[in-house]
Amino acid sequence: MAAAATVERDQEIRSFDDQKTAAIIDAARKTFLARGFDAASMDQIALTAGVSKRTVYNRFRSKEELFGAAIEETCRRLLPVDTSDIEASLPPRELVLALGRQVVAGILTPERLSLRRIAAFEAERTPSIGQNYLAHGPQWIIDQCKPILKRIADKGVLDISDHETAIWHLGALISEPLHTQMMLGDIPDDLDAAIETQVVAGVDAFFKIYGKA
Repeated sequence: MAAAATVERDQEIRSFDDQKTAAIIDAARKTFLARGFDAASMDQIALTAGVSKRTVYNRFRSKEELFGAAIEETCRRLLPVDTSDIEASLPPRELVLALGRQVVAGILTPERLSLRRIAAFEAERTPSIGQNYLAHGPQWIIDQCKPILKRIADKGVLDISDHETAIWHLGALISEPLHTQMMLGDIPDDLDAAIETQVVAGVDAFFKIYGKA
């Protein structure tokens, strides 16, 4: 009984800690969006999260590390937690289309565009911030998608020797030029239609490049 109570108490503590960490990351994201990286402070992030500054530093050693955590958390929302059901129910091209639509719609939200602008602006003065964004943003998405693409290729429909490079190619094909246009303030009147056109054309091009004859 005592052992069970101890395990339950430990689980409650971990859950509480996870809630605090989530609150800190959410507060950081809001603060970076509102103030930019340079003007955001750990004090303000702690205040927004409703925790002490010490609690923030117990979990994140620096503002840069917290920025990376905020970027990665926004990226986690771009992909399904478990793609196994989707992979089992859709043929390869339809699977790539479905995931492509979700990712592109996600990266083109005002919040994610703003976070990328912040990283790009700060990277000139502090390259580590840009590198941090790259590692926790685009590279994180690439790392999550590589196994999915490999499983698709293993079905015999794609001829790919370098899955990471192929994912970068796919990302560019399904997002450009729409992503660059929106980064620079050129927002289409019908964003959903623009995303659909971009993603379908990009996936078609990808399967022409990598598809097996």
